[in-house]
Amino acid sequence: MPRLLIVITLLSSCTIDRTIEFSNNEEIAVLRAFQSLPEESMLKIASDDEPGEHLLLCITFRKKEDGTSVFGQKVHFYHTSNQGNYEPSSPGDESTARLNGDAVSSSTGRIFVETILPGDYGSSTDNRHIHTTVTGARPEAYDIHFKQYSSFMSKNFIDDSDQHFLADLKRTEDGSLVAFLTMEIKNWPQN
Repeated sequence: MPRLLIVITLLSSCTIDRTIEFSNNEEIAVLRAFQSLPEESMLKIASDDEPGEHLLLCITFRKKEDGTSVFGQKVHFYHTSNQGNYEPSSPGDESTARLNGDAVSSSTGRIFVETILPGDYGSSTDNRHIHTTVTGARPEAYDIHFKQYSSFMSKNFIDDSDQHFLADLKRTEDGSLVAFLTMEIKNWPQN
């Protein structure tokens, strides 16, 4: 009997909680502020007819060293289709994924991205993520993962990394997914 309890405890701690709460009024107000950013700070990666769940990302970029805004900086985003395929235009270079684009951070370090929730890559069910490349940072590569699609082991990896960030998905009234995330960028700008 004790072994069975241990196995049940281990299995329940490994399951992924896919619960997605609705956005509250404060989050909706923040979303509206992001949706009114200057055009260069807004990016639409996926067309309206792209298969998958509609995803809105409200990202604020800050310097890890002092917390100030990373403003006026080009950021490249790319990810898989909802089927988990990058479909790069340049074979072997995932950064040329079919679903990709660039935006420039606003004076407050903000970028608003409209896309779809990426699919799981490979055979795993806990690795949905969006890649970002922050021009001028050292390192330039940072990844956005999603709490509802990350296992316990993945979350531990993300927690121990300063290049991986975990976004908690919420739902808007129209059923879209939205995530609010502050990303701390290291060594920006280069000297």
